Amino acid sequence: MINLFSGFTKARHLTIPGCLLLVALASPSQAVVYQAESYTNFFDTTAGNTGGAFRNDAVDIEGTTDSGGGYNVGWIDANEWLVYGGLSIPTSGSYTIRMRVASPSGATASVDLNGGSIQLGDFAIPATGGWQNWTTVTRTLNINAGTYNLGVFAKTTGWNFNWIEVVANGGGGNTTGLLTAYEHCNYGGWFRGFNTGSFDGNVMTAMGARNDAISSVKVAAGYEAVLFDNWDYSGASVVVSGDNTCLSNFNDRTSSIIVRPITNTGTGFAAVVNETQFNQMFPGRNSFYTYAGLVAASQTYPAFAGTGDLAAKKREAAAALANFSHETGGLVYVTEIAQGEYCGDWDNNPNTCPCAPGKRYFGRGPIQLSWNGNYCAAGAALGLDLRANPDLVSQNPTVAWQTAIWFWMTQSGAGSRPAHDSMVGGFGFGETIRTINGSLECNGGNPAQVQSRINEYQRFLNILGTSAGPGNLGC
Repeated sequence: MINLFSGFTKARHLTIPGCLLLVALASPSQAVVYQAESYTNFFDTTAGNTGGAFRNDAVDIEGTTDSGGGYNVGWIDANEWLVYGGLSIPTSGSYTIRMRVASPSGATASVDLNGGSIQLGDFAIPATGGWQNWTTVTRTLNINAGTYNLGVFAKTTGWNFNWIEVVANGGGGNTTGLLTAYEHCNYGGWFRGFNTGSFDGNVMTAMGARNDAISSVKVAAGYEAVLFDNWDYSGASVVVSGDNTCLSNFNDRTSSIIVRPITNTGTGFAAVVNETQFNQMFPGRNSFYTYAGLVAASQTYPAFAGTGDLAAKKREAAAALANFSHETGGLVYVTEIAQGEYCGDWDNNPNTCPCAPGKRYFGRGPIQLSWNGNYCAAGAALGLDLRANPDLVSQNPTVAWQTAIWFWMTQSGAGSRPAHDSMVGGFGFGETIRTINGSLECNGGNPAQVQSRINEYQRFLNILGTSAGPGNLGC
């Protein structure tokens, strides 16, 4: 029986009329993926490997930009074919065949068993708009138990081929576990269960899940699932806990999975965002911005990411961190690039918060605290003399985080209420943007900047395994 090939590799231009592809299943609930370049026999109309990748025979292979990376077969001409040996069908019944393909203007392929003696039908390949614009085409049919060679045949030219999959339908194959992954949003279609452990692309599909075909999940209390874009736990990923009815930013992208106990067993903010999730949010951050400093600072304001149910707490944490990320380029900048003096009469009264001699009050910390009056107000709330020592915000990580949380919790800024109140009151993420930058971004002031903040917010929501909730995303 054929082993599963690693890598979910893809192929770019294959001429395959009459090509054979073979898939091996060990039980009715399993699925098998053959990478296009892992054929056991072939017919190609031209000499040499035009793409120059992976193998040195006549099949044209190149690197692919499809999710998961690897290779694809390309330069496909009519009547070319590929064969994949050792497909074992353990039980007669209904199976789905899925092919990953790309074509600028459309094409037709067919799939068969045992050199064409059993025809499995034509696959209409739509115009995807480019050689590396990928889609998955499917056919559901009945296959008798037995061992076969699986063939892919190019009936027309002009398409690329990445992988082919055979998966059993029904027959009691659906299972549940600590993680239950579903084919469709709202828990529809096939579903497969996973308990604690790591499941690369081959193992995941062998257990009956399909590559790039998970749309909703349920995760048992006390556990979390890490979903990866690539077969080998690489590429983009999201951490999901609880139930997620639709993976809005990770729909049909999962190629490998890790299921593990949740490690954020602390209290307060640490029970909402753990250090692993924080590191995932800010992979390139300045080392000044420590997780420990954030957790310590959050204790100054226990209601910060501490109000409502767990989903509400996660939403506020994601909203605050998304805005802090935007203000600092992903927690890269500790101080403002243009370090002006930012000294002025506060409340039109020079005696309210006079600037200390030689001190400048340019932006510092996650919220880029600016102007002498804000340094005075934050310092008074935190019990620190930030008027006399504004550099403390860029020298002490906990103080830096405290100033950002102080603004988030207490200041209305350019908006109608503090950002915290907007999140816990259900006004939505967009109102937190208004509090921070008002008409500079909102009401059409700078839509690109608003969208940038929204993108970060949605990314962080996915990492925390929750959704945006009520209110407007934009402003």
